[in-house]
Amino acid sequence: MICLSIHIARRQRRNFGIVLLICLSLPVIFAARENGPHVTIAVFGLFRPERIDVTTRQDAIITMRKGTADVRQVLARGQRLQVESQGEQLKIDFLESDGRLLLAHSADAVRTEETVCTLSVPGLIRRDFFGRLELKARRNLLQPRITVQEESAVHQILQSEMADVQQTEALRAQAVLVRGYLRTSKGRHPRDGYDFCDTTHCQFFTDFNAVSDRFSQAATDTQGLVLTFLGKPVQPLYTAVCGGRTLAGFADRDRPKEGSSYPFRPVSCGFCTGHPLFEWEATVETQELVRILREESGKDPAETLANLAEPEEKDELNSLKQAIRMRVGRKLGWNIIRSNRYSVEVHSNSVRVRGQGSGHNFGLCQAGAIEMSRQGMSMKEILSFYFPGCSIGR
Repeated sequence: MICLSIHIARRQRRNFGIVLLICLSLPVIFAARENGPHVTIAVFGLFRPERIDVTTRQDAIITMRKGTADVRQVLARGQRLQVESQGEQLKIDFLESDGRLLLAHSADAVRTEETVCTLSVPGLIRRDFFGRLELKARRNLLQPRITVQEESAVHQILQSEMADVQQTEALRAQAVLVRGYLRTSKGRHPRDGYDFCDTTHCQFFTDFNAVSDRFSQAATDTQGLVLTFLGKPVQPLYTAVCGGRTLAGFADRDRPKEGSSYPFRPVSCGFCTGHPLFEWEATVETQELVRILREESGKDPAETLANLAEPEEKDELNSLKQAIRMRVGRKLGWNIIRSNRYSVEVHSNSVRVRGQGSGHNFGLCQAGAIEMSRQGMSMKEILSFYFPGCSIGR
Protein backbone atom coordinates (compact mmCIF):
# COMPACT_ATOMS: atom_id res chain seq x y z
CA MET A 1 0.00 0.00 0.00
CA ILE A 2 1.28 3.42 -0.97
CA CYS A 3 0.37 6.11 1.55
CA LEU A 4 1.03 9.82 1.44
CA SER A 5 1.10 11.44 4.89
CA ILE A 6 0.95 15.19 5.08
CA HIS A 7 1.85 16.52 8.49
CA ILE A 8 0.46 19.99 8.90
CA ALA A 9 2.52 22.60 10.67
CA ARG A 10 1.82 23.34 14.32
CA ARG A 11 -0.11 26.52 13.66
CA GLN A 12 -2.20 24.88 10.93
CA ARG A 13 -2.58 21.74 13.00
CA ARG A 14 -4.62 23.58 15.61
CA ASN A 15 -7.09 24.51 12.89
CA PHE A 16 -7.09 21.50 10.61
CA GLY A 17 -6.89 18.57 12.98
CA ILE A 18 -3.29 17.25 13.16
CA VAL A 19 -2.91 14.75 10.33
CA LEU A 20 -4.25 14.34 6.82
CA LEU A 21 -3.66 10.81 5.58
CA ILE A 22 -4.50 9.91 1.98
CA CYS A 23 -4.24 6.20 1.14
CA LEU A 24 -4.35 5.11 -2.50
CA SER A 25 -4.52 1.40 -3.36
CA LEU A 26 -6.23 -1.34 -1.35
CA PRO A 27 -9.30 -0.18 0.60
CA VAL A 28 -9.13 -0.07 4.35
CA ILE A 29 -11.40 -2.62 6.02
CA PHE A 30 -13.61 -0.94 8.61
CA ALA A 31 -13.80 -3.80 11.09
CA ALA A 32 -14.92 -3.44 14.68
CA ARG A 33 -12.38 -4.14 17.35
CA GLU A 34 -12.67 -7.73 18.44
CA ASN A 35 -14.03 -7.44 21.93
CA GLY A 36 -17.26 -9.39 21.95
CA PRO A 37 -20.14 -9.27 19.47
CA HIS A 38 -21.18 -5.98 17.89
CA VAL A 39 -24.49 -4.73 16.49
CA THR A 40 -25.22 -1.95 13.99
CA ILE A 41 -28.18 0.33 14.69
CA ALA A 42 -29.59 2.92 12.29
CA VAL A 43 -30.64 6.15 14.00
CA PHE A 44 -32.73 9.20 13.09
CA GLY A 45 -34.52 7.35 10.29
CA LEU A 46 -37.87 8.88 11.23
CA PHE A 47 -36.47 12.37 10.58
CA ARG A 48 -35.27 11.68 7.00
CA PRO A 49 -32.25 13.97 7.45
CA GLU A 50 -30.44 15.72 4.61
CA ARG A 51 -27.89 17.26 6.99
CA ILE A 52 -26.35 16.02 10.23
CA ASP A 53 -23.88 17.80 12.51
CA VAL A 54 -21.36 15.77 14.53
CA THR A 55 -19.27 16.78 17.54
CA THR A 56 -17.19 14.61 19.86
CA ARG A 57 -16.22 14.84 23.52
CA GLN A 58 -12.56 14.27 22.68
CA ASP A 59 -10.36 14.37 19.59
CA ALA A 60 -11.54 11.67 17.18
CA ILE A 61 -10.25 10.31 13.88
CA ILE A 62 -12.67 10.80 10.97
CA THR A 63 -12.19 8.61 7.88
CA MET A 64 -13.71 9.74 4.59
CA ARG A 65 -13.82 7.26 1.73
CA LYS A 66 -14.18 8.08 -1.95
CA GLY A 67 -13.79 5.09 -4.23
CA THR A 68 -10.76 3.24 -2.87
CA ALA A 69 -9.10 6.35 -1.44
CA ASP A 70 -9.31 7.15 2.27
CA VAL A 71 -8.77 10.54 3.81
CA ARG A 72 -8.31 10.70 7.57
CA GLN A 73 -8.70 13.87 9.56
CA VAL A 74 -8.85 14.55 13.28
CA LEU A 75 -12.01 16.22 14.51
CA ALA A 76 -10.79 18.14 17.53
CA ARG A 77 -12.94 18.69 20.57
CA GLY A 78 -14.91 21.89 20.04
CA GLN A 79 -14.94 21.55 16.26
CA ARG A 80 -17.98 20.45 14.26
CA LEU A 81 -18.39 18.06 11.36
CA GLN A 82 -21.21 19.08 9.04
CA VAL A 83 -22.36 16.37 6.63
CA GLU A 84 -24.90 16.99 3.86
CA SER A 85 -26.32 14.62 1.28
CA GLN A 86 -25.88 15.38 -2.40
CA GLY A 87 -27.60 12.54 -4.22
CA GLU A 88 -25.51 9.48 -3.33
CA GLN A 89 -22.52 11.60 -2.27
CA LEU A 90 -21.62 13.43 0.92
CA LYS A 91 -20.52 17.05 1.26
CA ILE A 92 -18.34 17.23 4.39
CA ASP A 93 -17.23 20.43 6.12
CA PHE A 94 -14.94 20.67 9.16
CA LEU A 95 -15.90 23.80 11.07
CA GLU A 96 -14.29 25.64 13.97
CA SER A 97 -16.43 26.34 17.04
CA ASP A 98 -17.10 29.87 15.73
CA GLY A 99 -18.33 28.50 12.37
CA ARG A 100 -15.15 29.17 10.34
CA LEU A 101 -14.56 26.60 7.60
CA LEU A 102 -11.38 24.58 8.21
CA LEU A 103 -11.65 21.90 5.55
CA ALA A 104 -14.14 20.90 2.82
CA HIS A 105 -14.32 17.43 1.31
CA SER A 106 -16.62 15.11 -0.63
CA ALA A 107 -16.90 11.35 -0.10
CA ASP A 108 -19.01 8.23 -0.53
CA ALA A 109 -18.99 7.53 3.21
CA VAL A 110 -17.64 8.93 6.46
CA ARG A 111 -16.82 6.99 9.63
CA THR A 112 -15.52 7.72 13.09
CA GLU A 113 -13.52 5.61 15.46
CA GLU A 114 -15.32 4.31 18.55
CA THR A 115 -16.14 7.38 20.61
CA VAL A 116 -18.89 9.35 22.30
CA CYS A 117 -20.35 11.62 19.64
CA THR A 118 -23.23 14.05 19.51
CA LEU A 119 -25.45 13.87 16.42
CA SER A 120 -27.97 16.57 15.60
CA VAL A 121 -30.47 17.22 12.85
CA PRO A 122 -30.66 21.02 13.06
CA GLY A 123 -33.95 22.18 14.52
CA LEU A 124 -35.27 18.64 15.06
CA ILE A 125 -33.24 16.37 17.34
CA ARG A 126 -29.93 16.10 19.19
CA ARG A 127 -28.58 12.96 20.86
CA ASP A 128 -25.37 11.47 22.27
CA PHE A 129 -24.23 8.01 21.17
CA PHE A 130 -21.32 5.76 22.04
CA GLY A 131 -19.88 3.58 19.28
CA ARG A 132 -18.56 3.92 15.74
CA LEU A 133 -20.55 6.25 13.52
CA GLU A 134 -20.99 5.69 9.79
CA LEU A 135 -22.78 8.09 7.45
CA LYS A 136 -23.84 7.35 3.88
CA ALA A 137 -26.33 8.96 1.51
CA ARG A 138 -29.13 7.18 -0.28
CA ARG A 139 -31.69 8.91 -2.49
CA ASN A 140 -30.53 12.28 -1.18
CA LEU A 141 -31.09 11.32 2.48
CA LEU A 142 -28.48 10.57 5.12
CA GLN A 143 -28.38 7.17 6.81
CA PRO A 144 -26.49 7.42 10.12
CA ARG A 145 -25.56 4.13 11.80
CA ILE A 146 -23.92 3.33 15.11
CA THR A 147 -21.87 0.13 15.50
CA VAL A 148 -21.55 -0.70 19.16
CA GLN A 149 -20.47 -3.60 21.34
CA GLU A 150 -23.37 -5.74 22.47
CA GLU A 151 -23.06 -4.93 26.17
CA SER A 152 -22.86 -1.22 25.44
CA ALA A 153 -25.99 -1.55 23.31
CA VAL A 154 -27.74 -3.30 26.22
CA HIS A 155 -26.83 -0.36 28.45
CA GLN A 156 -28.06 2.26 25.98
CA ILE A 157 -31.30 0.44 25.07
CA LEU A 158 -32.05 -0.29 28.72
CA GLN A 159 -31.69 3.38 29.54
CA SER A 160 -33.94 4.29 26.61
CA GLU A 161 -36.65 1.72 27.40
CA MET A 162 -36.71 2.27 31.19
CA ALA A 163 -35.60 5.89 31.50
CA ASP A 164 -37.48 6.79 34.71
CA VAL A 165 -37.41 3.36 36.36
CA GLN A 166 -35.63 3.02 39.70
CA GLN A 167 -36.57 -0.58 40.62
CA THR A 168 -33.43 -2.72 40.39
CA GLU A 169 -34.98 -6.12 39.68
CA ALA A 170 -37.19 -4.74 36.91
CA LEU A 171 -34.10 -3.21 35.30
CA ARG A 172 -32.22 -6.50 35.55
CA ALA A 173 -35.12 -8.41 34.00
CA GLN A 174 -35.31 -5.89 31.17
CA ALA A 175 -31.56 -6.12 30.59
CA VAL A 176 -31.83 -9.89 30.08
CA LEU A 177 -34.59 -9.38 27.52
CA VAL A 178 -32.75 -6.60 25.66
CA ARG A 179 -29.66 -8.79 25.35
CA GLY A 180 -31.71 -11.78 24.23
CA TYR A 181 -33.45 -9.74 21.57
CA LEU A 182 -30.11 -8.49 20.21
CA ARG A 183 -28.84 -12.07 20.04
CA THR A 184 -31.87 -13.70 18.42
CA SER A 185 -33.09 -10.91 16.14
CA LYS A 186 -29.87 -9.59 14.63
CA GLY A 187 -30.23 -8.61 10.98
CA ARG A 188 -33.82 -7.30 11.01
CA HIS A 189 -32.91 -4.83 8.24
CA PRO A 190 -30.62 -6.88 5.94
CA ARG A 191 -31.51 -5.02 2.73
CA ASP A 192 -30.45 -1.73 4.30
CA GLY A 193 -27.20 -3.11 5.70
CA TYR A 194 -27.83 -2.78 9.44
CA ASP A 195 -29.17 -4.97 12.24
CA PHE A 196 -31.71 -2.79 14.03
CA CYS A 197 -33.43 0.58 13.86
CA ASP A 198 -33.82 2.86 16.88
CA THR A 199 -37.64 2.78 17.05
CA THR A 200 -40.21 0.47 18.62
CA HIS A 201 -40.05 -1.63 15.43
CA CYS A 202 -36.87 -3.03 17.01
CA GLN A 203 -35.88 -1.47 20.35
CA PHE A 204 -35.51 2.11 21.55
CA PHE A 205 -31.90 3.30 21.15
CA THR A 206 -31.54 6.89 22.24
CA ASP A 207 -29.18 8.97 24.35
CA PHE A 208 -25.97 7.63 25.85
CA ASN A 209 -25.30 8.77 29.42
CA ALA A 210 -22.03 7.62 30.92
CA VAL A 211 -23.09 8.40 34.51
CA SER A 212 -26.37 6.44 34.58
CA ASP A 213 -25.17 4.08 37.32
CA ARG A 214 -28.35 2.04 37.77
CA PHE A 215 -28.49 1.09 34.08
CA SER A 216 -24.79 0.23 33.96
CA GLN A 217 -25.17 -1.85 37.10
CA ALA A 218 -28.19 -3.75 35.76
CA ALA A 219 -26.32 -4.53 32.54
CA THR A 220 -23.21 -5.57 34.46
CA ASP A 221 -25.14 -7.71 36.95
CA THR A 222 -26.71 -9.69 34.10
CA GLN A 223 -23.78 -9.69 31.68
CA GLY A 224 -24.10 -12.51 29.16
CA LEU A 225 -27.48 -13.71 30.49
CA VAL A 226 -30.43 -14.34 28.14
CA LEU A 227 -33.80 -16.02 28.37
CA THR A 228 -33.83 -19.66 27.16
CA PHE A 229 -36.48 -22.23 26.29
CA LEU A 230 -35.55 -25.91 26.07
CA GLY A 231 -31.90 -24.86 26.23
CA LYS A 232 -32.07 -22.37 23.35
CA PRO A 233 -32.24 -18.57 23.45
CA VAL A 234 -35.73 -17.10 23.22
CA GLN A 235 -36.61 -14.15 21.02
CA PRO A 236 -38.15 -12.17 23.90
CA LEU A 237 -40.83 -9.54 23.52
CA TYR A 238 -42.03 -6.93 25.97
CA THR A 239 -44.81 -4.38 26.01
CA ALA A 240 -45.28 -1.15 27.96
CA VAL A 241 -48.57 -2.22 29.60
CA CYS A 242 -50.38 -5.51 28.99
CA GLY A 243 -53.75 -4.28 30.32
CA GLY A 244 -54.32 -7.25 32.61
CA ARG A 245 -53.42 -10.11 30.28
CA THR A 246 -50.68 -10.86 27.79
CA LEU A 247 -51.42 -12.42 24.41
CA ALA A 248 -50.54 -15.89 23.15
CA GLY A 249 -48.60 -16.46 19.94
CA PHE A 250 -45.12 -16.62 18.43
CA ALA A 251 -42.45 -13.96 18.33
CA ASP A 252 -42.04 -13.91 14.55
CA ARG A 253 -44.33 -15.73 12.16
CA ASP A 254 -42.76 -14.36 9.00
CA ARG A 255 -39.13 -15.32 9.27
CA PRO A 256 -37.91 -18.37 11.22
CA LYS A 257 -34.89 -17.64 13.35
CA GLU A 258 -33.13 -18.82 16.45
CA GLY A 259 -35.49 -18.37 19.38
CA SER A 260 -38.67 -18.06 17.28
CA SER A 261 -40.03 -21.45 18.37
CA TYR A 262 -41.05 -20.22 21.83
CA PRO A 263 -44.86 -20.06 22.11
CA PHE A 264 -45.79 -16.99 24.11
CA ARG A 265 -48.41 -18.08 26.63
CA PRO A 266 -51.14 -15.78 27.94
CA VAL A 267 -50.55 -14.60 31.49
CA SER A 268 -53.12 -12.89 33.70
CA CYS A 269 -51.33 -9.87 35.12
CA GLY A 270 -52.72 -8.01 38.10
CA PHE A 271 -49.66 -5.83 38.54
CA CYS A 272 -50.34 -3.09 35.97
CA THR A 273 -53.88 -2.17 37.06
CA GLY A 274 -52.80 1.24 38.33
CA HIS A 275 -51.27 2.35 35.05
CA PRO A 276 -53.15 5.13 33.17
CA LEU A 277 -53.29 2.95 30.04
CA PHE A 278 -54.57 -0.17 31.77
CA GLU A 279 -57.84 0.70 30.03
CA TRP A 280 -58.41 3.40 27.43
CA GLU A 281 -60.74 4.55 24.68
CA ALA A 282 -60.51 6.83 21.66
CA THR A 283 -62.66 7.93 18.74
CA VAL A 284 -61.92 8.37 15.06
CA GLU A 285 -64.10 9.58 12.19
CA THR A 286 -65.73 6.65 10.41
CA GLN A 287 -64.91 7.95 6.93
CA GLU A 288 -61.25 8.46 7.88
CA LEU A 289 -60.90 4.93 9.24
CA VAL A 290 -62.74 3.40 6.27
CA ARG A 291 -60.43 5.28 3.88
CA ILE A 292 -57.34 3.89 5.60
CA LEU A 293 -58.72 0.34 5.64
CA ARG A 294 -59.59 0.50 1.95
CA GLU A 295 -56.20 1.96 0.94
CA GLU A 296 -54.12 -0.45 2.96
CA SER A 297 -55.82 -3.80 2.45
CA GLY A 298 -58.16 -3.56 -0.53
CA LYS A 299 -60.73 -5.62 1.40
CA ASP A 300 -64.25 -4.55 2.21
CA PRO A 301 -63.88 -2.11 5.14
CA ALA A 302 -67.30 -3.09 6.52
CA GLU A 303 -66.17 -6.72 6.86
CA THR A 304 -62.92 -5.63 8.54
CA LEU A 305 -64.78 -3.39 11.00
CA ALA A 306 -67.15 -6.27 11.82
CA ASN A 307 -64.16 -8.48 12.67
CA LEU A 308 -62.59 -5.74 14.79
CA ALA A 309 -65.81 -5.49 16.81
CA GLU A 310 -65.13 -8.98 18.19
CA PRO A 311 -63.58 -8.83 21.68
CA GLU A 312 -62.24 -12.40 21.46
CA GLU A 313 -58.51 -13.05 21.25
CA LYS A 314 -57.75 -15.62 18.56
CA ASP A 315 -54.58 -16.01 16.53
CA GLU A 316 -56.10 -14.85 13.22
CA LEU A 317 -58.01 -12.00 14.86
CA ASN A 318 -54.92 -10.95 16.83
CA SER A 319 -52.91 -10.75 13.59
CA LEU A 320 -55.61 -8.62 11.97
CA LYS A 321 -55.83 -6.29 14.97
CA GLN A 322 -52.07 -5.80 15.01
CA ALA A 323 -52.01 -5.05 11.27
CA ILE A 324 -54.80 -2.49 11.64
CA ARG A 325 -53.11 -0.91 14.67
CA MET A 326 -49.93 -0.42 12.66
CA ARG A 327 -51.78 1.05 9.67
CA VAL A 328 -53.80 3.49 11.76
CA GLY A 329 -50.76 4.41 13.84
CA ARG A 330 -48.70 5.34 10.79
CA LYS A 331 -51.53 7.38 9.25
CA LEU A 332 -53.26 9.00 12.24
CA GLY A 333 -50.87 8.65 15.16
CA TRP A 334 -50.33 6.03 17.84
CA ASN A 335 -52.83 7.45 20.34
CA ILE A 336 -55.87 6.10 18.43
CA ILE A 337 -55.24 2.36 18.81
CA ARG A 338 -52.69 1.98 21.59
CA SER A 339 -52.43 -1.82 21.81
CA ASN A 340 -53.39 -5.11 20.14
CA ARG A 341 -56.11 -5.71 22.74
CA TYR A 342 -59.05 -3.65 21.54
CA SER A 343 -62.49 -3.74 19.95
CA VAL A 344 -64.40 -1.15 17.92
CA GLU A 345 -67.94 0.17 18.10
CA VAL A 346 -69.12 1.69 14.82
CA HIS A 347 -71.49 4.65 14.73
CA SER A 348 -72.69 6.68 11.75
CA ASN A 349 -70.03 9.38 12.00
CA SER A 350 -67.46 7.93 14.36
CA VAL A 351 -65.83 4.73 15.54
CA ARG A 352 -65.18 4.26 19.26
CA VAL A 353 -62.13 2.18 20.06
CA ARG A 354 -61.86 0.58 23.50
CA GLY A 355 -58.77 -1.28 24.59
CA GLN A 356 -56.39 -2.41 27.29
CA GLY A 357 -52.68 -1.78 27.60
CA SER A 358 -50.06 -0.19 25.38
CA GLY A 359 -48.00 -1.95 22.73
CA HIS A 360 -48.36 -5.42 21.21
CA ASN A 361 -49.26 -7.11 24.55
CA PHE A 362 -46.78 -10.00 24.14
CA GLY A 363 -44.25 -11.16 26.72
CA LEU A 364 -43.15 -9.04 29.65
CA CYS A 365 -45.37 -6.21 30.84
CA GLN A 366 -42.98 -3.42 31.77
CA ALA A 367 -45.48 -1.71 34.07
CA GLY A 368 -46.18 -5.04 35.77
CA ALA A 369 -42.48 -5.85 36.13
CA ILE A 370 -41.88 -2.49 37.80
CA GLU A 371 -44.67 -3.15 40.30
CA MET A 372 -43.42 -6.69 40.98
CA SER A 373 -39.96 -5.30 41.68
CA ARG A 374 -41.50 -2.65 43.95
CA GLN A 375 -43.17 -5.47 45.89
CA GLY A 376 -39.81 -7.18 46.43
CA MET A 377 -39.86 -9.87 43.72
CA SER A 378 -36.62 -10.87 42.04
CA MET A 379 -35.52 -10.74 38.42
CA LYS A 380 -35.97 -14.51 38.18
CA GLU A 381 -39.49 -14.35 39.61
CA ILE A 382 -40.45 -11.58 37.18
CA LEU A 383 -39.16 -13.43 34.11
CA SER A 384 -40.63 -16.76 35.22
CA PHE A 385 -44.03 -15.12 35.65
CA TYR A 386 -44.20 -13.56 32.18
CA PHE A 387 -42.37 -16.37 30.35
CA PRO A 388 -43.68 -19.68 31.76
CA GLY A 389 -41.36 -22.60 31.06
CA CYS A 390 -38.32 -20.42 30.35
CA SER A 391 -34.99 -20.31 32.14
CA ILE A 392 -32.13 -17.84 32.40
CA GLY A 393 -28.89 -18.98 30.75
CA ARG A 394 -26.04 -17.95 28.49
